[in-house]
Amino acid sequence: MVDDDTLFGEVVRVDGVNAYLARSVSRSSRELGVGEFVGVECGGDVVVSVVTGVERSIPEDMVSMISLEMESKYLPYSSELESSYYRLFGLGLLSQSGVQHGLRVAPRLRSRVWRLDDDTIRKFHLSHGRANISYFNRYREALGDDLLLAIVDELWALLPEAHRMLAPVRKYLKGGGAL
Repeated sequence: MVDDDTLFGEVVRVDGVNAYLARSVSRSSRELGVGEFVGVECGGDVVVSVVTGVERSIPEDMVSMISLEMESKYLPYSSELESSYYRLFGLGLLSQSGVQHGLRVAPRLRSRVWRLDDDTIRKFHLSHGRANISYFNRYREALGDDLLLAIVDELWALLPEAHRMLAPVRKYLKGGGAL
């Protein structure tokens, strides 16, 4: 599954079988971008999810009236109070028995979230050696063309064998739905 070194965050809110909010528990210098794939534990399986947005916050009562430069001098630990949250959208399930695009169950609160490695992303998107992005049609309205284009860009680098399939999809999405 995932070890503690690759752990990125944990689910703090579930808004349905597809929509989750994850709080970052990692102080990694490389943050997740929109369209990147993450895994969310769900029982013994992995919900393959995509980052759809980011939220950052700091407790309002901690926001000081001094400048940022002065804050780092007089309140050196204030950056530790910042929180980063990532909106996630579940695309499907990766289990011992195979790949399922679409979901019928949601992960539990406090489920671990991690960046998916390239091999796992490939496994989710390949069926019998052929690329499969069947979730595009199912979730197009929920995800929107900009996010789908970001997903295509991620897949472009990972699935060279799918370029012939992804090229017209990319052109369609860049053209606002017109070829």
